[in-house]
Amino acid sequence: MHGVGPSTVLGGRYAVQRRLEQLPRAERWSAHDLTLERDVVVVCFGEDEGHAAATLDAARRAAGLDNHRLVRVLDVGRSEGISFFVEEAIPEAHTLAQVLEQGGLPAEEARRIAGESATGLEAARARGLHHLRLTPHSVLRASDGTIKVRGVATAAAMASEEDVPSAEAARLDAVGVVAITYAALTSRWPLPGAVPGLEQAPHVVGGVPAPSEIAAGVPGDLDALCRLTLNDDQGPLTPGDFAAQIAPWAPTQVVGLGGSAPREADDGLARTVALPVADLERSGLRPDRGDSQASPSTAAAGAAARAGAPYDQATQVVPAPGGAPGPGHPTPGTAQPGEEHTEGGAGAGAAATAAAVGTAIGAAGHAAGHAAGAAAHRVGSFAKAAADKAAERRAAREAAERRAEQHRISLDEAFVDGADPLDPPLPMLPPETAEAPTRDQSKIVLAIMAAFLVIVTVFGFWGASRIGSKSNFGLGTNTPRNTVTVTAPTATVAPSSGTSSPSSSGSAGEPFAILSATGFDPEGDNAERNSEAPRVFDGKPDTFWSSEGYASANLGGLKKGVGVRVDLGQVHKISQVDLVLPDVSDVTVFVGQDRTRDNTTVVGTSQGKKGEISLKADKPVDGQYVFVWFTSVSKVSDGRFRATLAEVTVR
Repeated sequence: MHGVGPSTVLGGRYAVQRRLEQLPRAERWSAHDLTLERDVVVVCFGEDEGHAAATLDAARRAAGLDNHRLVRVLDVGRSEGISFFVEEAIPEAHTLAQVLEQGGLPAEEARRIAGESATGLEAARARGLHHLRLTPHSVLRASDGTIKVRGVATAAAMASEEDVPSAEAARLDAVGVVAITYAALTSRWPLPGAVPGLEQAPHVVGGVPAPSEIAAGVPGDLDALCRLTLNDDQGPLTPGDFAAQIAPWAPTQVVGLGGSAPREADDGLARTVALPVADLERSGLRPDRGDSQASPSTAAAGAAARAGAPYDQATQVVPAPGGAPGPGHPTPGTAQPGEEHTEGGAGAGAAATAAAVGTAIGAAGHAAGHAAGAAAHRVGSFAKAAADKAAERRAAREAAERRAEQHRISLDEAFVDGADPLDPPLPMLPPETAEAPTRDQSKIVLAIMAAFLVIVTVFGFWGASRIGSKSNFGLGTNTPRNTVTVTAPTATVAPSSGTSSPSSSGSAGEPFAILSATGFDPEGDNAERNSEAPRVFDGKPDTFWSSEGYASANLGGLKKGVGVRVDLGQVHKISQVDLVLPDVSDVTVFVGQDRTRDNTTVVGTSQGKKGEISLKADKPVDGQYVFVWFTSVSKVSDGRFRATLAEVTVR
């Protein structure tokens, strides 16, 4: 693409490194984020492309998705005629199309890939976003087996296919996930339209073959879903329906041999079967018609050719061994046509002819049997190899089931066969304890309980009589109190004009309680180190919040400002805001009644200062949220330019 190449910096931030993929109307490049010092992927296209505005808008909407099964969109921008959006980089990831170059995957791995993809697309559908262009190139498998889907909303926007009703879009994504399942099982793409690097599925009457007709070991539910969805226009209506129908799936990558062989193996099978056919053709048989329809003349001709004897097509008789001619080649001295001949000559000729025909047919039958045996041997060898592979997969599956069974715990396994069950615990009291008490024992128990009740009653009356004996509540005798008289010299305070009453001055200077604080980055990701924001009201000046690092004092030219938003929990009349700034910076304080800075009032501004700073409003401002907004920051110890704020006090 013109204007994009290695070492190009897009948006003053993303250093382009290497082109990863040439898309129909865009390019995908690896890049490095110079601001956050991380690797990213940039999808760029010309700003004059017809889809540019729609694609950037789709990328902005996709940036709000936060699901680990979807490739995140990190940024959107324009730079010198180039439009681009930035995706997260997934190291050592391969697309499903690259994985399927080696053949189909194990059925449970195909189930896992399809289930993870469908779950991610369902999360996007819940936010009103769809993919609409799902192919094996859209599904990534990381080195740890994690599955991610890229291109939600953006792929359709680049193809100008966004104007699709919601129900139809959900159905298209569901069909796309079913097609992904079909491809993972068979390494073939079942939908119309070629997919680079993947062979098209063969077409049969009614659609495409079921996966079980191409690959071995396909589960019945996946096979039925593929057949109903791709051929009968039935099946799931949304990706979530599909995920619910195939659940559960393995939490980690399933390693093993798939049910379909790579294309090289298919070509080998064709060569194996073709060899016996060539043998049949050389023997004089026509395999395209079948052995039962091969004419005797053809068999005889083949036998004669191997024996070196001549063949007369007019009479269709092969000369007998030893030089005996057939009816078309009379022996000298015998009668010619129209002449009288003896019965002995005719009998000898007929016998010679019968012997020649029998010999030819026997030779042809032997050749046909030999060729058929060779074909059966080769086909049988391939079938045996396929059976051996199926047996290996079955043995591996049974071994996995046995290992899983060993981890299960059953109550029946708690006892060893033939062993006695555990004895009951020994009683702590003698056996006679369980017998009914005697009459004398009952009397003793009743007497003890009666004595206990009497004691409790006596102490209760005594305690009630003592209530109020040491107090002046009118419940007992009042105790006279000593009177202490304190005298002090009389002092007179003259009121002065302009001095408010103690109550009003005290209320104006009291700090308001702060409910919470968050990083405020409206021109970025709205999450400017939120975890450090509570430090601005912890009462500790030595702990502070700091922004992300930038390349210059004006925040690298990437945004107009960044800061902290303080929530007071309710609306107050705010007159003064005190700040503690660890580093020199330009800061402005705003007050508003909502979480945005749209309808706010400026309390005060400070430029080029640090330490304790007090900003006072001309008159009290009603507001719940206080915005500390930095427009110019200083370089800190790590060499980056950061905004820092230690304490905020609102009065």
